[in-house]
Amino acid sequence: MSAEPETAGGSPAGRETWLYAQSPRPAGLPVAFRIRGRALEVERMARTDRFPLDRVEAVRLTFETRSFAPAQLTAKLIFEGGRTVKITSVDYTSLVNAKRKDAEYGRFMRELLARIGRYSPGARLLAGRSWPVWAITAVVAVGIVLGLAIVGWQALAQGEPVVALLAIVVAGLGIWQLEPMVRHNKPRTFAPDAPPPALVPPAAP
Repeated sequence: MSAEPETAGGSPAGRETWLYAQSPRPAGLPVAFRIRGRALEVERMARTDRFPLDRVEAVRLTFETRSFAPAQLTAKLIFEGGRTVKITSVDYTSLVNAKRKDAEYGRFMRELLARIGRYSPGARLLAGRSWPVWAITAVVAVGIVLGLAIVGWQALAQGEPVVALLAIVVAGLGIWQLEPMVRHNKPRTFAPDAPPPALVPPAAP
């Protein structure tokens, strides 16, 4: 389903409902998220949980990569009392098939962040990982790539072109996987009306 406004009855604040649906895990149940007035509703099967948007303490946006699955954008909402909601941009249609829903996710999250800014102006809006986690990830990523580059150089110097080529290929795959995670997850804050485009895709022109 797309993240588009629906028409709903009730007060003027609740006449427009934004819907985003996904299956966040290969073997998980479908989840529907609805922005209805001052609340976020999360529906799983026949159960609906309501999270007031005037009780949001923090939102964290991240970029995640997974083996044998599409990279995904993730939003974690933390509410008063410790309740949390996680929304991602990937929809699993089966155990082995998944598709990215960046456009729908972006439209939904921009509306959700705008309402959080309106109803919880004191909420912390965070993009990327925490500084310690990001720094460790960056150091490990650089170390892996440099280590493989050294292995490749030494293999080439010793007349082992196949080993050198293998090291270069693995290093390239490492850069392809790790570089976006380091770049997009650099810690910073953002305004509710200006989230990072890499983590909340803007609407198509």
